[in-house]
Amino acid sequence: MWKFESYKASWIESFELLKWDSLKLLLLVSLRSLGSLYSSFLRAWFLPLALLVGLVLNWPRLVGAFYITFLVRAARPSIDLKNKDYWQQTVFADWILFFGVLLMVYIPRLWSGQDLPSPFLKVVWYIYDFVLRLFFLAGQVWLPGTELLGSSLVFLSPFIVVWILFMLDAKKEVWAYIKALGRAVLMLAYNYPFFLITYAVLRLAIAAGYMLSVPVSRYGILIPEIGVIPLVPLVGWIILLLVIIPYWVCVITNFYVKRLHEQFSLYYSK
Repeated sequence: MWKFESYKASWIESFELLKWDSLKLLLLVSLRSLGSLYSSFLRAWFLPLALLVGLVLNWPRLVGAFYITFLVRAARPSIDLKNKDYWQQTVFADWILFFGVLLMVYIPRLWSGQDLPSPFLKVVWYIYDFVLRLFFLAGQVWLPGTELLGSSLVFLSPFIVVWILFMLDAKKEVWAYIKALGRAVLMLAYNYPFFLITYAVLRLAIAAGYMLSVPVSRYGILIPEIGVIPLVPLVGWIILLLVIIPYWVCVITNFYVKRLHEQFSLYYSK
């Protein structure tokens, strides 16, 4: 499983999937998945409650964790009908994701590398920071404008989406979720070129949208006792949350299904 030849072959296949014919098919299938994702929205009883709790507590990571897990749950293929019963299943994966990312993001941001008291801790911090960047989990420092998304950028990481997919396909046991994390790491490692390039395109698209909106952000809607709400940024947020991110999740989900079928023995070896 850890042979260099396996990674080399998988990386070559990953590059092949970025050729236009293969990529076009993936994008079209994902567009169809987006339609089925929207049809599941009204049956997701827990989403409004989770978003409300997150907003009341002012925890954007809680909102992000539940939102991205909801999207993945809606986008993934399932033999079960995505009706009320489907959404009433235990949402254990959501909470593991939330607390895992909460610790992952908060702990290293308590200090900067220069503020740590010993050279050893500085080295540990820089290694940790490198790993976060390697797994696309430190994106808020990548491009101008995207820092406005704050910690929610963590949930755009393809690693997070793949991790949720493996968790949703696992048994509802803590050890099974730990294994799901390891399988997500493996899928990222075996298909890193695809994830890196597609994630970079996503981030460039978000940054471009932000930069284009800046010159016209002074135009907005006047609401008494509130003031002017910039119209273009508002529309941009709606497009981002209801179109771009859901479609991104559909693309990664369909890629996951394809590669899991082709590389099943790599992730579920005996």
